[in-house]
Amino acid sequence: MTSEIENKEAWDSYINQCSKKTFLQTYEWGEFQKELGKDILRLAFFDANNTLQGISLVIFEKTPFGTQIYLPRGPLMTTETPDIYKSILNTLVEYFKLKNISCIKIDPAFTEKEQIAKVPSTLDFKHSINFIQSETNWMVDLVGNTEEELLTWCKEHDMSKNYPAYIRKARREGIDISFSSNLEDWKLFHTYLQKSGERKSFDVRPLQYFTSLHKYFSQNGVVRLGVAKRNGNILAMILIAVYGDEISCLYSAQTDIDTKLRAPMLLRWECMLMGQREGIKRFNNWGVLPEERYKPGNPGYGYSQYKRGFGGYLEQIERTYEYVYSKKLYPIQRLYDRYIKFRYYRYR
Repeated sequence: MTSEIENKEAWDSYINQCSKKTFLQTYEWGEFQKELGKDILRLAFFDANNTLQGISLVIFEKTPFGTQIYLPRGPLMTTETPDIYKSILNTLVEYFKLKNISCIKIDPAFTEKEQIAKVPSTLDFKHSINFIQSETNWMVDLVGNTEEELLTWCKEHDMSKNYPAYIRKARREGIDISFSSNLEDWKLFHTYLQKSGERKSFDVRPLQYFTSLHKYFSQNGVVRLGVAKRNGNILAMILIAVYGDEISCLYSAQTDIDTKLRAPMLLRWECMLMGQREGIKRFNNWGVLPEERYKPGNPGYGYSQYKRGFGGYLEQIERTYEYVYSKKLYPIQRLYDRYIKFRYYRYR
């Protein structure tokens, strides 16, 4: 049985019962998507005894092949078992069967090695050609209560031998770390991110994306803008999401001032220490190249090497799954997805 949930308090109560909470399933993330012009639904799934099994934010997205629905890191479950997962997915497929939807896409919250991650493949879901959320994440466990304890863990997990010295030097040079909820700073971050995009040839989302993030997340502390300054000048900025047991690094940018001081490194490290103080378990550096592509010469080698330099481990998330209603168009959709992969993501 499925129910649409519109009340924020009810949704927050449901998400707090789920095992793998994520900012991508919060009530605010749904409001943020509406601000960007997308339709959404918030669905709760119940068994025959009216017991909550799980929830999911559902985002409607228009594609060349019709309207698809997308579940970012969903559905979430109160108890994670293959049977409950299968029940929710079957309910989801049936719910949208007659609603003029071309495709369901889900980004699982499970790693590849978990048996439950394979459940969709038993229900006629197929892996997508391209992933949506990052599927190869570099993780740091925020252990201990002191910087020395965290540093020890990182060194034991292959932290670059130069990183501690670089961090200490950045502090000695008087780099100041702070967090800003000021809208003008968020706009400035977008400007610096655009300049980084021009230098490194990657696309940057429009300004509205960041101002809307600010509107829904800056005051509740879920999305935070970190700023590294020296002598009043901005050297680096980072946007992180703090939710549940995890901090996720969303975007980062460096200015062209005092680049040799490695302000971005100190800024990221201070975000980890902040998470440690707040009792958060992990820092998600977000995407790096998978092992088989982590080689000099790959365009993604530089940023992957930088993130791996903090020490930690690679977490391989189960790839995006899709369930297609429009079987006739599916071969064309797969060809289109292969073209997108070749043009934009072949090095990953």
